[in-house]
Amino acid sequence: MARRQIKIQQRRPLIIICSEGGMKSSEYYYFRHFCTRDLRIQFSTGNATDPKGMLDNLLKYIQNEDIKSEDNVRIFLVLDTDLDDRRINEIKEIEEKCLKNNIEIITSAPTFEIWYLLHYRDNKLKFDSSQKVKKEIVKENGTYTETIDMYKFIKCNTDKARTTAKLLEKRAVSSGEELIESNPHTSIYKILDAIDDFSKL
Repeated sequence: MARRQIKIQQRRPLIIICSEGGMKSSEYYYFRHFCTRDLRIQFSTGNATDPKGMLDNLLKYIQNEDIKSEDNVRIFLVLDTDLDDRRINEIKEIEEKCLKNNIEIITSAPTFEIWYLLHYRDNKLKFDSSQKVKKEIVKENGTYTETIDMYKFIKCNTDKARTTAKLLEKRAVSSGEELIESNPHTSIYKILDAIDDFSKL
């Protein structure tokens, strides 16, 4: 009598994102579009807005959701530098703890919205506040709020934004500038790279 083979269903790859504001953040409204039947994207919970507090919330989420049992998972802590020296130092202070817990820090300066702006033009402007970035988006897009679905406006220019973001990073590194202190910059594209990697599995 032939043995019946038991088919083990493998869980879909998982990306965890921790950002200020959680499921009320610009990051949530953007990245929810990348959740598919082949990829799960989850946002960690918590109300902290400082880097250390956000990391603590993320670590609790990882433990409560048993994330370490996942086979294919990437975890991202998404932080704005706000061009604030104290906040930048706080981000640097948690780097080692993030590394030990396989958490990748993603920074943007001055804010996540610089990622949106890179979809419209090769940005060479320096901004002294997050509000200035948002005003530039309004100039380009005609409208902007943190809860607007920007994905539908910018999705066709994602490759352009990725290229520009990488060039900004390369320029900062080649000039001897520490990336986290460069203005502007964003490493958001690295989350998209992770999504692409998982799509090949």
